[in-house]
Formats: sequence, structure tokens, C-alpha cells
Amino acid sequence: MSETGKDGFAVNQDRLWSHVRVLCQEIGPRLSGTPGDERAVEYIAEHFRRCGAEVEVQDYPCPAWEHESTELALLGAGGPEALPALAQTFTEPCDVEAELVGIDTRDELQLGPDLEGKVLVLHGEIASSLTADRNALLLAAEERRPAALVVVDPHEAVSSKLVRDPFLRVPAAAVASSVGRKLLEREGQRLRLRIRARRYDSTGHNVIARFPGEQEGHVAVAAHYDSAADSPGASDNASGTAAVLEACEMFASAPPAGPGVHFIAYGAEEYGRRSGGCLGSVEYVRRHPAETSRMLAVIEPDCVGTVAVPPRVSVMGFEPSRREGVLSTLKRFPRYDVNLRPETETPHTPFNLTGVPAVWFVNDYTRLPIHTPQDTLDVLSREEMAFTVEVMGAVLHFLLSSNGA
Repeated sequence: MSETGKDGFAVNQDRLWSHVRVLCQEIGPRLSGTPGDERAVEYIAEHFRRCGAEVEVQDYPCPAWEHESTELALLGAGGPEALPALAQTFTEPCDVEAELVGIDTRDELQLGPDLEGKVLVLHGEIASSLTADRNALLLAAEERRPAALVVVDPHEAVSSKLVRDPFLRVPAAAVASSVGRKLLEREGQRLRLRIRARRYDSTGHNVIARFPGEQEGHVAVAAHYDSAADSPGASDNASGTAAVLEACEMFASAPPAGPGVHFIAYGAEEYGRRSGGCLGSVEYVRRHPAETSRMLAVIEPDCVGTVAVPPRVSVMGFEPSRREGVLSTLKRFPRYDVNLRPETETPHTPFNLTGVPAVWFVNDYTRLPIHTPQDTLDVLSREEMAFTVEVMGAVLHFLLSSNGA
């Protein structure tokens, strides 16, 4: 099924949905540096080549991790009580049995007595402050030399990246909020945690498709293709990657005159020292400084096409005349919630950090099961995906027109 957008770009809904299905079902979890990552790169690069682009696959070192299983059990007089748990990304393997202790404040972690050799159940405020690698709380936890960490997710869908530090020296798993409450009710009881996993050094990738233009500069359409560990990553971010692949095919079939267009699928967004992620786009900016300086704007889709969460877009960093043109384009699609970001707001990605104006298509991911095994195809809609790509095409058309560029 093809639908022609308001600017002549034809969105093929079946083709678009096929990209989503391949990424999150046939390929599945795409943590950077893993076999799933490699399969995604092959798929994306081949699609870009079929569209006639000049294709570059950029490689960079990154950590990787394979997870086989996680087993958690409360040990009591009546025998072990198995509880669901999910290993945290990059954790080392373990088989530990120790007394559990609840920790919910920084002071308890740093000053509480007798934590060595215990399983620390981190909950409350402290559990939401552990994501960045080598952060102060994780370093403090290492200093206390516990047997393991169990982090309580505030939700029932458990994230695999509440902790994602490839240098952490303490095994770490996470549990749902209901399981966390049960553990805290049994404080002082013994707990067994067994994780089968392996972390190792590997290679991450960015896939860059270039269509040179007749004018100086180019517009980038970019999305991260990787997912969190153990997550199919349908909304985050098979959806955005599929949007980039479909936008590339739409553009290649009817390229307008004007600046060039670069389509970028970057990896390792789910890992990195900057703001808890974005290693792949950081590597792109580091290695392509001249290309980045000629980037007129970037369109980035992430967590789009969702069923229950309405579409949203943020506009950042444009000079007044071009900003008004982008906003006028978006007003033609009144279902979109348009957020005009203030100039003082922290940039979202390294592209925007370097001063490149950005149109960021991202639905409210706080209402989506991102980073969890529940981020499946069911959270997306074929119609909403096609609608998003239609709007992206309209914005791209404006940015490439004489008025936009």
C-alpha cells in the first residue's frame, strides 16, 4: 500500500512495516557489538545501496555483552522461592548467596554498616540514578564490596539498563516493583542470584548513505538502530530506523534539486558516557567534522508510530525565518504536538550539540516499555508509522527547497 504525501513523497506502508518487522522480530535485540548489531548493519547497508546511495560503514570500538539467563530466589525454611529478575547490561556472571539489605538513600549506601558480602536491594530515588557508567553511586557501591546489587524498577516492565556500566565490578540484576516490595519485606533473609553472561570488547557501527546535491551543504535524516539488551526494541528504535529507511527510498525515487541528503543509522546510542548514551553519533561527529559543519539541519525519529502515545515533535536551534517555515509545515498536520524548544535547553544528540538545527520526532517514551522485553511490535501501528514518515517527508521537502535552504 502506497500513500502519496502532501509534498509528492510516496510512503509505502507495507514496505515501511516490513522494515520494522525485520528489525525487531527477525533480527531482534541489537545491543551494540553483538551478532544482532551486525545483522542490522548488513540489512541497513544493503537497503541504502539498493536506493543508489554512496554508502559508508564506520566502525569504532565499543563494549558488548551476551546474556543467557538470570535466576533469583529467596531462600527460606520452606525451600527456595524463585522470583523473576533481569540481568543488567554488561554485568559479569555470578552465582552468589547472601543476606539481602534494602538501600534507598545515598547516605545508607555510603555510611551504613556491615554491607560487605551482602546483596544490596537498591530502591526508591537511588534506583533511578545509576544509568551512567562510572557514576558516583556505582563507585560507592563498589567500595562497599557487596556480593551483588538488585535494583528495583519503579515499573512492572523491567529495564535491562537501569545499570549499564561495562566496568562495574559487582554483579547486578533488576526486578519489578512488585518483586522489590516482596524483597524489602524479607530484609535479612538470604537471597541467591545466578547470572550467566559474558562481557567483551567488540566493534560498533554507523551506516551512512550519501546523496550529493546541487547546492552546498546537506540535510541529515538520522536514527539509532541499536536496542537495549534483551529488548526487541520495536519503539526504541526499530520505529525510527524504519522511518529513515523508508524516507531514503522515498527520496531516492524522486530527489528534488537543492542540497544533498545524508541518511544515517548510527549504533551504540544505548551506550556511551555522554548523557547515558549516544556513542555512535559522538563517533560520527568526531570523525566527520567537516561534514557535520556543512549539515544544514537534522531530522531524527525515535520512538515513533506508537499505538497509545500521540505523535510529538520538537524543533530546536533554527534561525527565525527557517524556524517559522518548519513550524508552518508542521501546522499542516494538526495531530502532531509541536514543541518549540528554547535556545537554552540542553541539546538532545551530538548533532544538535554542535549547533546543527534539529527536528526531533519522539513520542513520550516515559509511557512506553523501552529498554524492556515488552518493547515489541504490539506497541506500534502501521498507520501511525506511515503518518510519521509522511510528516518527516514534508519537513525534509521544506528544508531542501529554496526557501528552506
